[in-house]
Amino acid sequence: MALRALNSVVAANYSKLSIDSVLAGDIVAFSNSGNGTAVNPACVFRADRHNSSAAGFTGPVQTITNLLRGLIVGVCADDAVGNNPAGETPTMINNDPAGSNFVNGSAFQSYTNGFYVGVKRAIADFKDESVDVVTNLTAGIPTYSSRGVTVYTTPSSQFVTDRFALLTAQNAGNDLANWTGTTGSTAPAPGDLLTVGASNGQATSVAAAYANTAQAPTVTGATSGTNNRGLLVSAATATAVPVIGRVDFYDSGAGLLYWTLI
Repeated sequence: MALRALNSVVAANYSKLSIDSVLAGDIVAFSNSGNGTAVNPACVFRADRHNSSAAGFTGPVQTITNLLRGLIVGVCADDAVGNNPAGETPTMINNDPAGSNFVNGSAFQSYTNGFYVGVKRAIADFKDESVDVVTNLTAGIPTYSSRGVTVYTTPSSQFVTDRFALLTAQNAGNDLANWTGTTGSTAPAPGDLLTVGASNGQATSVAAAYANTAQAPTVTGATSGTNNRGLLVSAATATAVPVIGRVDFYDSGAGLLYWTLI
């Protein structure tokens, strides 16, 4: 649940519902249904590549297809875990040019040169809380419990993240096991195109939409059957899905993906 900006120009503030446990590195988009659409500007949610015509699909989860690319806002820079039922631990990405070995609790951390992921210290003041008004003076009635989050929106911005899955988008509503790169590789390679993960039919209610999300480490924890909302996945074999980024480098030892927003 970490993101480190390497090159970015604009970091904008957007409102979101306090119930939505957006994590740093998640792809976010404007909602096109349900709560959050009657405010100005609309709230952002963890993006979901889901076919909203599926039976029983409800809740404030936006549909992302090739026709709705404009809903995608960018990549979230903040962890909002105060009401996160999945219980992920906030993490951060640090740089270790020397490649030191170290133990974090009982877990051995990567000793490869470069960036690595570690647990982030956080106090309750920085966690998500219930706010009963939208953080915008032009907001109309009704209002929703929301909290602002930082979102990187500038094309060509470059990031390092652990919010990705070694999966491939099949269509507008499903992910496939394993990675199929545009360069023919079975692991992320420079030039591979990226899209956002799908909920794979699991987000059938508001509660499920927020509770059933991929947990860290996302590289091994996310599967073709889990709710992969907001995660980056390969767009190589997909049809009718938006391309939102490209792979710059994949550090398998550190479990980190270097990518560019496009």
